Amino acid sequence: MQKNEDGIEKFEEQDAIDSYFDCITACSLHGDGLDCVTRCVEVHLKDGL
Repeated sequence: MQKNEDGIEKFEEQDAIDSYFDCITACSLHGDGLDCVTRCVEVHLKDGL
């Protein structure tokens, strides 16, 4: 399996991004606003930053 320059396996990085977009889409559909999007960033992307 290929790794990027940070040593993170590409499929794991892609999975986190997909999960993030699924999360913010759910926020938009339910009208939860900025707090919901902030939670999505914290949950799905925080470890990758």
